[in-house]
Amino acid sequence: MKNTDVNSTMMNRRVFLQASAAGVAAASVAGIRLFAEGQTDDWVSRSLDGKTYEATVPDTLELADRARLALNGLGGNIDPELMTMYGQIFFCARRPYLSHWGSAETLCDPKFAESFPLMRLMSGSDQYADLERSFRKSILSRVDDGLYWDRVNPRRPWRNSYSAWLYGKGRDEDFSTLVGTGRLLRALLVWRELDGDKDYDRMLDELCGGLRRVLVVEDNYGYYPVNGGWAESCAYPRSGWLNKDEAKIETDGGEGSVVGMHGHQLYGAAHWYEQSGSKVALELATKLANYCMLPRFWGGVADPNGDRKGLPGHIAPQQPDPLFTAGSELGHWYTHFHCRAIALRGLLAYGGATDNARAIEFVRRAYEFTLTQGIARMGWVNCYPGAMNLMEGCALGDLVGLAVRLSDLGAGDYWDDVDAVVRNHLVEQQFTRADLLETVVERFKDAPDTTSKKAPGEVCFDNVIKRSIGSFAGLSLANMIPNPIGLQCCTGNATQGLYYAWEGTLRETVDRAVVNLFLNRAGRLVDVESCLPYEGKVVLRNKQARSIAVRIPSWVDKRELGFGSVKLSTEPYWIGRYLMFDGPQAGAAITLTFPVRTQKSTYTINEGAPQQMQYSCEFRGSTVIEIKPQDEAPSGIPLYQRSKMRASTTPFHKVRRFVAEKTVRGW
Repeated sequence: MKNTDVNSTMMNRRVFLQASAAGVAAASVAGIRLFAEGQTDDWVSRSLDGKTYEATVPDTLELADRARLALNGLGGNIDPELMTMYGQIFFCARRPYLSHWGSAETLCDPKFAESFPLMRLMSGSDQYADLERSFRKSILSRVDDGLYWDRVNPRRPWRNSYSAWLYGKGRDEDFSTLVGTGRLLRALLVWRELDGDKDYDRMLDELCGGLRRVLVVEDNYGYYPVNGGWAESCAYPRSGWLNKDEAKIETDGGEGSVVGMHGHQLYGAAHWYEQSGSKVALELATKLANYCMLPRFWGGVADPNGDRKGLPGHIAPQQPDPLFTAGSELGHWYTHFHCRAIALRGLLAYGGATDNARAIEFVRRAYEFTLTQGIARMGWVNCYPGAMNLMEGCALGDLVGLAVRLSDLGAGDYWDDVDAVVRNHLVEQQFTRADLLETVVERFKDAPDTTSKKAPGEVCFDNVIKRSIGSFAGLSLANMIPNPIGLQCCTGNATQGLYYAWEGTLRETVDRAVVNLFLNRAGRLVDVESCLPYEGKVVLRNKQARSIAVRIPSWVDKRELGFGSVKLSTEPYWIGRYLMFDGPQAGAAITLTFPVRTQKSTYTINEGAPQQMQYSCEFRGSTVIEIKPQDEAPSGIPLYQRSKMRASTTPFHKVRRFVAEKTVRGW
C-alpha cells in the first residue's frame, strides 16, 4: 500500500546527490557498489516478495499490523533533507515537533535501516519505499577507512551536542561513532541475508577490520576509550584517539555504562564470524567479550540513598550484593538496563557463535536477574532501579531478543516471557492512536515556546502526530506514558522486538512447522489464528505441513487441552511443552481449546526505595486487561485501557495477509 504523503516528505534526488557528494567520494568500494544506480531497487523489492490474500480472522493482536504502523513511524521521522532521523518527538509543547538530537542520530540511523526490511517482511507494505532506498544510500556513503563516520556538516551544528556536558565542546572534525559502526554491522547482516549480495561481505570485513584497528588491546581483552573523543562515549576522531585511558568502573561514560558502548560491535563481529569464519571478526569479538565480562563492570545493586556525585540523574550508585552472592559472576547490574542488555546480547551472540558455555551461562543468569527488577509477567522492567520507575522502549526490544535467542540456544524455555512482553508492554508503548496524542497536545497549547533558539533545520512542525503513529514512546511507567516523548533510538529497537516475536511465533522448514507462541501469524505451511484473550481457542490452518509442533503456554493445563478430531498419521504426542501433530491433511484445521481464567495479582517495584510503587494487575491468561492504580496526570497517556477484552466472544474482521517469500533470522 503506497504512502500518500511520500511527496511531502521525500527528498529531491538532486538535493540528495549534493548532500552526499563528499561522502560518496570517500566511501568504501563495497559501499559504492552497493548503492550503484540500478542495483538498489532490489533492496526494498526483495522484502516485498511474497503472496498476499484476504482472510477473515480473529480481531486480536496482529504483529503484522503493528509492523505496518511502525513503517509509518520509521519513515515519518527521517529528515529527508539531511537523510538522518529526527532523534526526538515532543508532544508536551505549544506545537508538537520533531527535533534533531546530536550524534545519537547518526549512531542510531542503522537501527532504522535494519528495521525497515524487517517491518516489510512482516507486513508487505511499501510505504516510504523510495525514502528507504535513499536512506540506505546515505548511510553507506558514510563508510570509509573501515569505519562509519559522522562527518563535518555545517547544516548540522548540533552534531557534537549529545554528551557535550561530559566530553567537552565538539570540534569541526569527522568522528566515528563506534557504537554506530557496530549497529551498521547488524544492519548489513540482515541486508546480506535478504539480498545475498557479496558486496555486503566485503563491507562487513572492512568494518570488522576498522573496529579491530582502533581497538585498544590490553592483555586478553580490548576496549574503546569512553573519553577517547568528544560528543559521546567511544567516539573516535578522524585524527585519532585523544587519550586511551581505560574505564575503571561501569558508570564511566555518559549513558551510565561502559559495556553498553561495546556490545553492538561484539554482536556484529560474533555473528559475522559465525557466518563467514573471519579470523579478524573472531579476534575482535573475543577481545570485546573478555572485556565486557570483566568483574569490575558487574555485580552490586542500586543504592537509592547513596552519594550520586558525578553520576547522571538516571543512575543510582552501587551497593554490594547480598551476602553469599557473587553478583559480578552472575551478571547482576544496577545501571541503565538497555545498555546492559546491549552487552548481554553481544555476549550471547559470541557464546552461540563460539560454543562458549560460560558466556551463555552469564547471559542467562543476568537475564533472570533482570526479571526481578520489575513486573516480568507484564513485560515491564525498571531500567533505572533506585533512581526512577521507567521502562525504556529500547529495552523492550532487548528483552524479546534475549528471551528468543536464549531459547533458541537451548539455555532455557523463555517463550512465556516473550509472550508477556509482546502482548503487554511492547505493544502498549507504541503510539497507535492520534486522538490520545492530540489530547496531550491540546493541554499544552498555551505553553511557552521552547524552540525559538533552535538552529535552522533542527526542528520540524509538519504533520508531527500523523508521522509519529507507529513509533514508540521513549519511557513509560507501568501504568502510563508520562510527558510522552518519542525517542527514536527506542523506535529502532522496539520495532525489532516486534520482528523477533513475529519470526519466533512460527518457524517453518521444508514441510515442518513449529508454533512457539499463540499469536496470529500467516505462514507458508500453516496459518495461526488466535482468539486470545477473549477465548481459549487457537486454530492452526494447515496448508502443506507434514508435521506441526505446538508449544502450549505454561499457564495452560495440559489436562484441560482439547484439539478436536483431525485426521493424523499417528496420535498426537508430547515432547516437553510441545504437542506434536504428524501427518495432518492439507486444508485441515486443528482447533486447540483450553480455559482462559482471570486472575488478579499484586506486584511491588523498587521496594525499599523512595520510588517504591505497588500495582494490582488483572490478567486473562497472559494478557493484562487492567492495572491499578491508574495515573490521571494530564500530561500522560494511560496504559492498559482494555475493558473490551473482558468479553468472552471473539470479534472477527477481514484482513489482507502477507506471506513473505523469505524471512531472515530473528537475532
